[in-house]
Amino acid sequence: GLGKTTFAKVVYNHERLKDHFGLKAWYCVSEAYDALRITKGLLQEIGSFDLKIDGNLNQLQVKLKESLKGKKFLIVLDDVWNENYNEWYDLRNLFVQGDMGSKIIVTTRKRDVAKTMCDEKMDLCAITLGPLPRDDSWALFKRHSLQNGEHPELEEVGKKIAENCEGLPLALK
Repeated sequence: GLGKTTFAKVVYNHERLKDHFGLKAWYCVSEAYDALRITKGLLQEIGSFDLKIDGNLNQLQVKLKESLKGKKFLIVLDDVWNENYNEWYDLRNLFVQGDMGSKIIVTTRKRDVAKTMCDEKMDLCAITLGPLPRDDSWALFKRHSLQNGEHPELEEVGKKIAENCEGLPLALK
């Protein structure tokens, strides 16, 4: 509810990035980590999926590497839960042949996942989002609940509700 996916979507869809990356792919990983499913999903996103190699992880990974080779890409892996360094390292190796300036955005609600994925040599770092400050929380709540209209008689109760949302944008909406 902090806005991790929303933040990633804003970056992914930003007008200035439209022509900056030759390839863009978004894949929602979620709780169950499955390298085959992730690789297949990314191939489908970039339009390189081949039904003939549908169940062969190695062939799919080779195909993904080939599809990314020499291209500048932006890949979003949304809602990652897996903390296993070896599995992340294996997946990360699929992206190393991309062109200089390629980026991978990972959203996660688990600090250990972010720590596992950070790597100074590959310029991978974490950005931590926190709750909104009180004034911003009230402004967001007011915009969505009162359609930005002025309703002084509702302001006191509205501010209490916004405070109970503890700065979480999803709750405030």
